[in-house]
Amino acid sequence: MGWRVRGQIARLVLLVAATVGVTTAVVEPSPAASQPPLALAPAPSDPVLLGFPRTGVHADRRRRLAPPGALALLVGRQVEAPPEVRMLAPAPLHAPLDATMRLEFSDPMEEATVERSFRIEPAVAGSLEWPDARTLLFHPSQPLAYRTAYQVLVSGRAAGGHRLMTAGRFGFATVWPPPAVPFPFTLTFDDCGTAEAILAIMDALADRGLHAIFFPTGMCRDQFPWLVPTLLAAGHRVCNHTYSHPVLPRLSNGAIASEIQRGVSAGCDLFRPPYGAMDATGRIPAIAASFSYHIQLWDVDTRDWAGTPADVMDAMIRARGGIVLMHMHGLHTVEAIRTL
Repeated sequence: MGWRVRGQIARLVLLVAATVGVTTAVVEPSPAASQPPLALAPAPSDPVLLGFPRTGVHADRRRRLAPPGALALLVGRQVEAPPEVRMLAPAPLHAPLDATMRLEFSDPMEEATVERSFRIEPAVAGSLEWPDARTLLFHPSQPLAYRTAYQVLVSGRAAGGHRLMTAGRFGFATVWPPPAVPFPFTLTFDDCGTAEAILAIMDALADRGLHAIFFPTGMCRDQFPWLVPTLLAAGHRVCNHTYSHPVLPRLSNGAIASEIQRGVSAGCDLFRPPYGAMDATGRIPAIAASFSYHIQLWDVDTRDWAGTPADVMDAMIRARGGIVLMHMHGLHTVEAIRTL
């Protein structure tokens, strides 16, 4: 076979290898060949793809190789992370209607790029303020809507010419502001109720930003095992109200002790005797004290269990303040909390 024929065969092998996607080929035709061998190298105008097929109609037929040292340069390059952003205020749940939004960035930002992207859904009018290059405040020009979920969206570019972008999405829900009353008060809730009624009371308290003292019976605790942990997790105090809600003066000392001992014990040293019933001899305070409890009665009896209207209860609380007696089964209790 002549050298010219062998050179043509070598070129044919290289052409077939390039067509089926072979990435390496070694052919050494004779120096006497009339034409130089074909070379596998990316065209200058084509992008260099590191082992990934080109896009387009010939993607399944052709692969490009990186030039020598390109992969090493990419591996050795330090990739800079984009800045982080978080919302410090308001809290995700139960934000006040006059809440100011506070966003904090991990790096100084190009303020104009952040301000162009900033928006709130539903839309809220207001003004932006930069106390420093990492902190953005949004001041609403009017109160936010009551019991509404909002989304805050923001993006922007880091300062200093790094051209690094960041983006964040945050949510919160609003509540009515805490009641403004002439006298301080503490709401307390006795006995038990349906699961729906108890959760509605907790929701109303959260909406108003209030914490209360709950006096569930031991039977209520046993009926709803989730009750005490849920109340404590919400920031309420949970205290003793006996096990079965009896009239204590009618019981023997041993029976009184049993009722107290089987009542709710959740880190609270307060004991409320059912109906506020006490005996003239002081047995109940003495037996409660033997378990390290202090008697806790009330200043305002709303009689919510009897159907007292919400506006009447609110007027009673505003007129006097102090310790307020309510119940987990009151007829208009939730309404009174929301309108207080």
